[in-house]
Amino acid sequence: MISTFKIKNYHKEAVVKEYPEGLKNDMIDEIKTSLDSHFSKSKNIQILLDGAILNMRYDDLATPILLDVNHDFPYIKVHFEIEGDLIYTPYDKNGMFIHIENGNYNFFYLPEPKGTITLSSKKRKEFSILVTEDYLRKNFKNYFENITSPIQNSLKNKTPYKLFSESKPISIDLLLIISDIINCSYQREIKQVYIESKVKEMFSFLFSEMKTKKIEKKEMRLSEIEYNQIIKSEKTLQKSIHKPITIKNLSKLVGVNEHKLKRNFKLVYKKPVFTYLTDLRMEEAKKMLIKNNIDISDIAEAVGYKNPQHFTVAFKKKYNYLPSKLKKKALDI
Repeated sequence: MISTFKIKNYHKEAVVKEYPEGLKNDMIDEIKTSLDSHFSKSKNIQILLDGAILNMRYDDLATPILLDVNHDFPYIKVHFEIEGDLIYTPYDKNGMFIHIENGNYNFFYLPEPKGTITLSSKKRKEFSILVTEDYLRKNFKNYFENITSPIQNSLKNKTPYKLFSESKPISIDLLLIISDIINCSYQREIKQVYIESKVKEMFSFLFSEMKTKKIEKKEMRLSEIEYNQIIKSEKTLQKSIHKPITIKNLSKLVGVNEHKLKRNFKLVYKKPVFTYLTDLRMEEAKKMLIKNNIDISDIAEAVGYKNPQHFTVAFKKKYNYLPSKLKKKALDI
């Protein structure tokens, strides 16, 4: 299993990495590397498990990087762009384009991963887990035996797959799992058992997301026009994180009456309009907290709270954590 990386906008030789077949590894191993060049200061930590590779990377880039990648094996990966922005453009025009924005993540399968990665942010933090199909089938046997899902069809037919059409904000649950993995202080055998359990916890979360998406799709009974109105309303809410908006104004903007808006929005997004808006504001606040250098009072104001205490109460109610605790966790990553 060989991966080849070559920076397009710098005259550098390709870097070739070779992995054991099936990512086999009897005992946990940790590899730390660093790079200090005129175009990048980077630190990379890899944790090798049996059937899985965990990767944590920190980059300080002088300019955007264009990276040609070629893997001679199928790529099953969950990628978290904790800070930064990543775009994968396949060479094959029928391949799958992947864009993971700042503070977002996605889970994907690429049967023939060959393309260009664009890294446009100066500072980056990424965390990813690469696994084999055998690893998933072995550890999530019941899921693969009892449920028919899009990823199973993709694996069977060797067609690209991604969990979300657009990358999704990293939830606090996932962020805490990442923090637990990175800050694990156990040694050897105990560390191996602990990290393996955390990887399984993360994939259990992802499979739960897949199941939820499948159920939601079955339950929806809207016309295409009605569905598009709700999608438009959600995009409007995303733009209203920093400013007040009423149901009346929202219904006028999307061209649907208030009753229908409230009913159909809950049908699509499983929660009332203003609960959803509060969640958007909390997710935005979470992203800002992860950046570490912003005061909580400034974050509160940026997401529409004049009183920082009201923001703290709302944040604690949603996540069962104070903003200050998440800020500390982010500093540990």
